[in-house]
Amino acid sequence: MTKINYTEEFELMRPYRDEEVQPALRRLTGYPAFDIVLSYLFPDRPLAAVKEMLLKLDTVDAFQAEFMYHAVNSIVNKTSNGLSVSGQENLKPGEPYLFISNHRDIVLDAAILQVLLLDNGHKTSQITFGSNLMTSPLVVDFGKLNRMFTFYREGSRIQMYRNSLLHSAYISDAILQKQESVWIAQRNGRTKDGNDLTQLALLKMLGGYQPDPLQALTNLNIVPMAVSYEYEPCDIEKTREIYLSGRQEYVKEKDEDLKSVLSGITSPKGRIHFSFGTPLNSFLENLKGDALNLNGLSEATAAEMDRQIHHMFRLFPNNYIASDMLSGKQEFAANYTGDEFSRFSEYVSRKTGGVEGDKDELRKLFLNLYARPVLNRFPG
Repeated sequence: MTKINYTEEFELMRPYRDEEVQPALRRLTGYPAFDIVLSYLFPDRPLAAVKEMLLKLDTVDAFQAEFMYHAVNSIVNKTSNGLSVSGQENLKPGEPYLFISNHRDIVLDAAILQVLLLDNGHKTSQITFGSNLMTSPLVVDFGKLNRMFTFYREGSRIQMYRNSLLHSAYISDAILQKQESVWIAQRNGRTKDGNDLTQLALLKMLGGYQPDPLQALTNLNIVPMAVSYEYEPCDIEKTREIYLSGRQEYVKEKDEDLKSVLSGITSPKGRIHFSFGTPLNSFLENLKGDALNLNGLSEATAAEMDRQIHHMFRLFPNNYIASDMLSGKQEFAANYTGDEFSRFSEYVSRKTGGVEGDKDELRKLFLNLYARPVLNRFPG
């Protein structure tokens, strides 16, 4: 395998620097599709005025603080019944972290995190940017302005191994050398069945590129993070994908990822809650005497990640109702009202009724998406 030139590769992967902001904004404001985005985010302001404001920004920090901060808050205000946060006391200002999060929405999980970081006196983080999403110059410009770096998703086994080393080295460089936080999902792609589990391959990637994997993970200052939406973004689309995948090889339609991005942004979400967990360094310190190999270390760390995320996940009435609807019992009836049960039951019928297929199976898959966090919190 050809030796990796990290300097050259990092240059291809990285987000935009300040000197690249103005040219990128001039390109962005020239895309007709971006006009639609601006009109959605700022319906009460003339398009020309919004573009004029944008074109005055000349740093990445200014773009995030003066444009994205308001854009994300606009989405939250339009499509949710409020955003709450807990665990922010676990973060120290000025300290870089690797936020490893459950993943429910393609864009909003990381975008809302940036708002919460700014609200609590922290710098925004770099964000993994799946190469599968880099479908157009508009998306690339918008992503790299938002401090997204390329995360390669496809290739042969040799290429995937090479990319694993590259991703690990890049994340380590961002945190240890540049002193910048990074956000990454606990698994490839969004959780589609409600079961938030950390992929061992992720932890092997993060720890396996150095001779001492335990020290490599410790250096990254990992913080588990849980994202909870009362109404799951793209819930019926996720259900349909799982349903079809059980019958045939699932092939995404053209622009399906982009449609999911737009659906996730614009669909009603009810209440939203973000929770920051306890940094893993104390947990990792306690593993030092166990002489674990990379597999054992990854398994132990994943279990702790999952324990924290499952505990932090904010359970809403919909989650408890879905669990009781699946079991046919009233085990969690104290956590919801009769009206809430009726509303969610009607919601389930309306959503699943629009998909062709076995209605009983579709209903079970849809309910499981909402019920699984309850089962994770209260196993057995």
